[in-house]
Amino acid sequence: MEKSQNNINKKNISIIIPIFNAQQFLPDLFKSLAKCEFLSGDEVLFVDNGSTDDSVKLCKEVAESRQGLYRCLDYSQVPGSYAARNYAVKQAKGEILVFTDSDCKPTAGWLHALRESVASGVVVAGKIQIEIVKNGLWEHFDVIAHLNSEKNAAGNRVATANMAVMRSDFDKVGLFEERFSGGDYDWSMRAAASGMKVVFVPEALVYHPSRKTFAEILKKEQRIAYGAGNHARLKNQSCFLLRLKYFLKIFKVDTNLRYMKQLKKAGMDRKTLWEFNWKFMRIRVEQLKYAVKGYKQTDVRKLGIK
Repeated sequence: MEKSQNNINKKNISIIIPIFNAQQFLPDLFKSLAKCEFLSGDEVLFVDNGSTDDSVKLCKEVAESRQGLYRCLDYSQVPGSYAARNYAVKQAKGEILVFTDSDCKPTAGWLHALRESVASGVVVAGKIQIEIVKNGLWEHFDVIAHLNSEKNAAGNRVATANMAVMRSDFDKVGLFEERFSGGDYDWSMRAAASGMKVVFVPEALVYHPSRKTFAEILKKEQRIAYGAGNHARLKNQSCFLLRLKYFLKIFKVDTNLRYMKQLKKAGMDRKTLWEFNWKFMRIRVEQLKYAVKGYKQTDVRKLGIK
């Protein structure tokens, strides 16, 4: 839905969405965006980061159907969504930058709520609702461990799955750190340190699919640890201390117990909880391995975690 811009206080928006092998999610994304309220001059930037499926084709088709609203960009020089976002930011024309992901489904009022909430000196954290479909162990763990947008916002951390900020403020804070994962949290912490206020807006809602299997959760945790290794390398921190940090996490039993308690509340039985316990130990070991790989800047394409 696109409306003319009658109110001079309604600033133009650039929505930035990195794309990588997302063809299974794109039809739902396009349907969701079609329900949003756009103003004349708004734009949606799809920035492909080296897809090998039909993602680029699908994005170009929707761009042709809504010329002037959708733009397709290509940036594959550096693998990673934050490098792609940085490239798109440089091409964006809007006075407000909005970020979401290719596997998200914005609700009809999402864009209006963001536009009404963003202001100078404010970073808006919209609500991210993970969809539980099968009521399984790893879906519930995903909800507990990842993308708790309200809790994160309280700690001045905002996920680019649902974030909005004035372009002028973004420029003051600077581009995303081009680590493989966690660049959004690093950016929002820098924003808060500069004096900006993080505001949680539940009305700006997007739905995010849950990770339903252990393999999906493991890959997510590997990506996060790899990104932490990237960050340590970029900040010239000690690889020994990075190894030590993740080694000690393996034996941090209180974390296991906390997650098990929350999973029990979600209805998981004793057998399922024990399954979680020993598989979570494997996650911890993999985090150690992938943090070191991130520090050493091992090619993510070869690792298969992109």
